Amino acid sequence: MVSTLKSTETAIDHVGVVARDIAGLRAAYSRLGFVVSQATPLMQPGPDGKGDVSLGQVSAHVNFVDSYLELTAVRHLGQGSHLDKWLARHEGLHILALQTSDAAASLRDLIGAGLVMPPLRAASRQASAGTLSGAAKFKWFELPESIAREGFVCVVEHITPELVFGNDAHPNGAWGLRTVFAVVENMDEAFARYQRLPGTKKKSFLVGRSILMRDQQFVVVEPKGFNALFPGATAPTAPALGGFTLAVADIAVTRGVLEAAAVPFHFWGDKGIWVGPDFTGGAVLVFVEERRETEDV
Repeated sequence: MVSTLKSTETAIDHVGVVARDIAGLRAAYSRLGFVVSQATPLMQPGPDGKGDVSLGQVSAHVNFVDSYLELTAVRHLGQGSHLDKWLARHEGLHILALQTSDAAASLRDLIGAGLVMPPLRAASRQASAGTLSGAAKFKWFELPESIAREGFVCVVEHITPELVFGNDAHPNGAWGLRTVFAVVENMDEAFARYQRLPGTKKKSFLVGRSILMRDQQFVVVEPKGFNALFPGATAPTAPALGGFTLAVADIAVTRGVLEAAAVPFHFWGDKGIWVGPDFTGGAVLVFVEERRETEDV
C-alpha cells in the first residue's frame, strides 16, 4: 500500500454490498463459490476514549491476497449509521474503499489541494487470516460528495493487514478485485469530479470512461451504457455503484461452480461471465479469467 492517492499508484482495497440481512448475504456468496467469514460487528472508539462502541453494522468478508469483499448489514436503519442513506435507496453495492498506507497523510494532501474533508476516523473488527486472529484495526476517512456521490467512497489504512488479507482459496477460483462500475447521469461530469483526486488518468471507450488505477480500474457509465454492457440487468438509478469484476484463475472452474449451484450466468467475451443482481445482493458480478503475476508464464 502507498500513502499517495494518485490513481495510477493506489488500489481498490475493497467493495461492500449492503443489506438488512447478513445471513442472506452470506448464503448468497457461499452459493457463488466463495469462502465467507463469520459475521462480526464493526466497532469504533467510544466518546470517552475508554472503550469501543458499535458502528451499527455487522459484516462478513470474502478475503483475497490484497483486497476483499465486505458483506454488511445495518442493524437499525435510521439510527445514525453512515450507510443509512444508501440502504434507504436500495440493497446493493454501496461501498468503495481505496488503499493508503498513511490515512492521515492522504487526508492532509487532499486538504492541501483545497478540498473540504470529513475527519479521520478509526474502526475495528474481529478477524482471522490463516493461523492468526484478533482485532483488525483501521483508520479511514470518507471522500466528500464534491468527488464521489455514487456510493460511500472512502480511503482506508490497515493497521493490522496480516489479519485481513491472505485467504484466496475460493472454490470458484476468484483471487482479486479488478474493476468497479459506477452508473452516472453524465460520464464527463462524473470524471471531472474524480479528477480532483491527484494524478487521475482516464481511458475512454465506446460507452464509458475508465479511471486507471495501479492494476485496476474504476469505470463510469451512463444507464444506457450499463445496459449495453449487461443486457437484461436493470441499472440502478444514477448515481450509484452498479457492479464489480473479480479475476479468476480458470473461468471453466468458475462456470462449473455456478452450474452446480444452479446460478444462472451470462457470457462476457471469451474469458468472462457475469451474474445478475438477483443472485449477488444487488450488483452485477463479473468473473474474468486473468493470469496472476506470480504465476509461471
